[in-house]
Amino acid sequence: DEKDMIQSRKIVYPANITFVKDSPPLQEVLISLPEERRQNLLTRCLEKNPNITLEDIDWWTYCPNSRINYNWQAEFRARHIWRNPALAKYKYMLWIDSDGFSTRPWDRDPMAYLINNNLVVFAARFGGGKFGREEEHHRRIFKSFNTTICEAYEDKRVPHVVSKLGGKECFDKKIKNVHGYFHLTNLDFYRSDMVVNWAKNWIGDCYLCRNFDDQAAVTVPALILAPQKLWTMDAHNFSLG
Repeated sequence: DEKDMIQSRKIVYPANITFVKDSPPLQEVLISLPEERRQNLLTRCLEKNPNITLEDIDWWTYCPNSRINYNWQAEFRARHIWRNPALAKYKYMLWIDSDGFSTRPWDRDPMAYLINNNLVVFAARFGGGKFGREEEHHRRIFKSFNTTICEAYEDKRVPHVVSKLGGKECFDKKIKNVHGYFHLTNLDFYRSDMVVNWAKNWIGDCYLCRNFDDQAAVTVPALILAPQKLWTMDAHNFSLG
């Protein structure tokens, strides 16, 4: 609310802070959805709430195993953030989750490190969960890039994450993600046509569906298109607290 925004501006002064709405009211969104996406959502909500109607759904509804508002932040970060008008004038983004805090001043600047090394991702860590738990994950990757990821790992002999690509023989592979809580990204890379098309395919018709999350949305295009430009802070001795 307005009181919280005023307090936040005081805390960060003299830095500037802007508050941007990431979505219209949920019921307006649901009404405007294509029929297939709307019915997909309702079907999933009925698993947890057998008598629920579309009008009953709000941001705190569980559909089926996590809250819609949590699912929305994952979808927003996976697909919608990259071409959000609020970011149009920027080339780089630092993302840190709202429950993440720095405990001391940083002695090294991770943004300068990203820029100076021409990276597309500089992530706190690699290994934040895995995608490929379902074959459908790989199908959506293959649809977007005509290849998929067979293996990805860190190797101390090189500064970047190593990826090995392949075809349908790798559809059963589980692949590590970059951690989602803190990473820096090159927005020109992520709002490019190919990557935006990937994000669209990744989410598909599964509106507010947690299966296709933001960590994989960030990880996959970097591993396929620019693995030499995906570095981690752990591997480069950044300890930011």
